[in-house]
Amino acid sequence: MLHSLRYRHVCSVSFMYEDEDDDRFEAAARLAEVDPAQGAAALRSIVDDEAFDPDTRFEAAARLAEVDEAQAAEALRSIVADDAFDPDIRSEAAARLAEVDPAQAAAPFPGFAPRAPRGPRAPQAPRAPQAPQAPQARW
Repeated sequence: MLHSLRYRHVCSVSFMYEDEDDDRFEAAARLAEVDPAQGAAALRSIVDDEAFDPDTRFEAAARLAEVDEAQAAEALRSIVADDAFDPDIRSEAAARLAEVDPAQAAAPFPGFAPRAPRGPRAPQAPRAPQAPQAPQARW
């Protein structure tokens, strides 16, 4: 019984932290609507806080672009240059940076090359039907 109580406590603590992070992000986004300067500072602190998951940090940088483009450009550039972020997030940050500050987006990023946009796939010839195979016995 003690083990199950301890397990529930650990689980509830981890959910509490996730909820706190979500609450902090939502509070920062709402603050940005009311007080852009303080909201920008709160969003930037989330971008810089490695305790947040990378998706939330990127989302904070994207929201920051709505309030303070200069800070957003710095935040997005830091995400693009950071190997800790998934390549897809880094590519999204590079694309968003190009919208916010084309000059910074044009500057080289050490160790990162954005993925080229994928065009439509060329049609492939249909494959010839294959004859059904007899089931193989497993021993």
